[in-house]
Amino acid sequence: MTKTSFPIPLRRALIGLACGLCLVGCQSAPVPKAQKVAALKNIGFVPGNEGWELSLGVKLLFDPDVDTVSESGRAALDEVARTLAKVGIDRLRVEGHTDNVGSSKHNLALSLRRAESVAQQLVKAGWRDAAIERVGFGFDKPVADNNTGDGRTQNRRVVVTVRVD
Repeated sequence: MTKTSFPIPLRRALIGLACGLCLVGCQSAPVPKAQKVAALKNIGFVPGNEGWELSLGVKLLFDPDVDTVSESGRAALDEVARTLAKVGIDRLRVEGHTDNVGSSKHNLALSLRRAESVAQQLVKAGWRDAAIERVGFGFDKPVADNNTGDGRTQNRRVVVTVRVD
């Protein structure tokens, strides 16, 4: 009986392939799209133009010129982070918005700080920092009339967007 030996580069490639196949076999089954959608709806996501969007109502609204997440917002974001991870969502976008009080430059910076504040809360809840895109829109995308106090309050928000593939 003769001993057959593979060249070292081929042996390494075969070992790498075997390890990769083992890792694939050990992964849990992907979550079906319908189950992801149901979980998103359950925590308040709704279909949007660029995926599923979560505004969290009053929990992700901000006082004028404030960029820190409220206590109720932090608790809500912790739940969002757990739910998204559980159903296999691995990337998200955080959009900061403001009302129209103040300069465009000031509000653009404020909206980005709001997005960053929410992103950092998601990181504290276990999300990878690199998996979170942050965008600040200033007062360019209002959802309500900036000529009323209630409208301005609704516009001082952060929206979390995910894609379900």
